[in-house]
Amino acid sequence: MGYSDKENVDIAQMEYRSYKEGDPVKINNNGTTIGYVSKVVNDKKTGEQAFIITDGDPKVQKPSEVNNVTVLYQGSTSPEKIGSQAGEVKRDWWDNNKQILNNIEKSYKKPNTIFDPTKQMKSSAKTLNSAMDKYSNARFDVYGHSQASSNAQYALHWIQKIS
Repeated sequence: MGYSDKENVDIAQMEYRSYKEGDPVKINNNGTTIGYVSKVVNDKKTGEQAFIITDGDPKVQKPSEVNNVTVLYQGSTSPEKIGSQAGEVKRDWWDNNKQILNNIEKSYKKPNTIFDPTKQMKSSAKTLNSAMDKYSNARFDVYGHSQASSNAQYALHWIQKIS
């Protein structure tokens, strides 16, 4: 599917919505359906939050019939939500973003060193690989904003199968 730059931004912003499996994901003032949520990822251990969206209704469409998959990795939960989502804020900012910042600081002292990924990055790679295994005939679009862009880049780097 070809989307305009604005539509791609709109799609990326969908990662901050609350969806359930089977929900349609729409852009352009609900005029364009990009697909249906086939999986909701909310990993309490790593903080990874993502949606796997397929081009057809996952209740009736077989995985082999899926042509397009959109993966939306959610960025960090705002620190302003510490009162209502303290666990999410901790997992995103303390457990993951702090490690990323430490790695960036270390890279100034050791520029060519490869540092360990965060647990959320590793979890995101597993999510993408699992989706690619399940929907092996599909084309994939991967989105992530803020911290989630690091998760998406790491996940894309660790794709197990490339055809």
